[in-house]
Amino acid sequence: MIDLNSIDAQHVKALLRLKEQGSDKLFEFFRSEIDRGTQKLVKATDMVEIHRMQGRVEAYEDLLRAIEESPKVANRS
Repeated sequence: MIDLNSIDAQHVKALLRLKEQGSDKLFEFFRSEIDRGTQKLVKATDMVEIHRMQGRVEAYEDLLRAIEESPKVANRS
């Protein structure tokens, strides 16, 4: 999980710009990667592949969550 309270204010502003600019196609890509990774997890049998896909899905989810929560952190600054 990305701790927005511990990252540089410039990074929070960059995440906020992504949200404000309505980067819908980028978000759509992230969500499709989450879906694709989840589908691979359902079928995976190799533990290495399972761990790799879990990490990938978690990274995309963390990034989307950080973008969504960036206004809350930016308002605190």
